[in-house]
Formats: sequence, structure tokens, C-alpha cells
Amino acid sequence: MARQNYMTVTVDDTVQAVFSEFVRRKGITKTSALNDVVEMYMLAEDEALYLELKKKHLHIAQVRDAIRERGVEAPVRPEDYLFLKLGQLEMDGEETMEVYRRDERDRGYTWFSTQSLYFGMKRQRVEAYNQKIQAGAVVKILFAIHNERFDNEIAYSARVLEIRSASRELACPEPGACPPAFAEEQARIWIKLQNLALETTLKAGMFQITSSGRDLKQTIANSQFHFGYVSLKGGPNGDDS
Repeated sequence: MARQNYMTVTVDDTVQAVFSEFVRRKGITKTSALNDVVEMYMLAEDEALYLELKKKHLHIAQVRDAIRERGVEAPVRPEDYLFLKLGQLEMDGEETMEVYRRDERDRGYTWFSTQSLYFGMKRQRVEAYNQKIQAGAVVKILFAIHNERFDNEIAYSARVLEIRSASRELACPEPGACPPAFAEEQARIWIKLQNLALETTLKAGMFQITSSGRDLKQTIANSQFHFGYVSLKGGPNGDDS
């Protein structure tokens, strides 16, 4: 089995011999030299693509969201929605949502987990949302997907019944109250959902990111926003008045 972070490179015997002596006389390691060579090749071949992928693999967007989240002191507003763009790891976003929908049908609710904020949600924000829910207000979360059917578009929505979050990873707040496929999941954010369904009315282009005012559709298309708080453009009713 191949070792993680290792790659095999086959070169001409003369090149290999010269390279070995070169790095020895320069006092550097082959690994360091090859790292530089690989990076320079990508920069020379397609600088824009290299920088895009570098940001992706350094999780720049998630770190930016986390820093912004830690600095936000604004209260939770009635028109704010929670938002999450689903990734595609073991499952496509639609498959993931259908797993949660089946689990909700069995129990009447389900717990959804995410690692999208490195430090979890701010305690004050979690408390504000939970107080709002306990007072009878409706809090919704929107799920966006990018695949053959949905082009960075809101695909599902659900009602939020409770939020749990911490700076360290937590197990499901209610053992067994999430899909069996995610029973061993550990996450910094857990959201209790009800009425998880396909969203046919709300579109990403109707929303802006609450903290910055940036257009949601464009921002998620650029992979610059994965989890956070969004509001309808122009106010609660979505108009510009």
C-alpha cells in the first residue's frame, strides 16, 4: 500500500545521480527540493488554478469563516437563516439529505452535524438562537448543493429545534438520534432538525451573507462560504425598499 504523502518519481539514471550530488553539496534534502520543483511547475503551468487549489487545501475559506464568526457580536435577527453548503465526500449532497430525511421520519426529528467552523459557533450566538426557538420563533436552515441537478443552489431546508456547539468535538447530543451511518460522528456543531424537505421557493440569488452583504450565490460558487448566517436581500421580505 502506498504511504500517505509519498510519491514515486522515475527519472533518467544520470539525472538521478546529478540530483543526488547536487542536493548533498547544497546541504538540502531531496524532499525539500522536490516540493519546490512541484510547486514551481504548477505555478508556471497555471498560476490561477494552483492558487485556487492551495486555498482550498489550506481551508482558507473555513478559517476565514471561523475568524469572522468569533468576532461577530451582532444579535440574531428575525430575518436571519442558518446556511450550509453540503460537501461531497462519501455521499453526494442529495444522498446525505435523503439519509437524514429517512431518519427524521422514524423519530420526528434528527440531529445533523457539521465541522464547518473550526472553533464551533460562538456561545452567545447559540444561546440567542436557542432562546429564540424556545420563545416559539421559527428558525430555518438552508442547505445548498453543487452537482448535476443543483448548481450551487439551495436544495433543502429544515426547521431548527435546537443547536449544540463547542470548541471540541462532541458526540450526538442524544445517542441514537441521528442516522445510523453517522452514529459515530464527532463534530463541533450539532443541529436538531425537523421538516427537512426539498426547498422549491427560496433561491441562493435571493440571499446575502449577513455579516458582509456579499451575494450568497456568487460567494458559494467561488467556494468562499460554507457555513454561516444569511438573510434575504433588502430585508425580511426580500425587497429593496
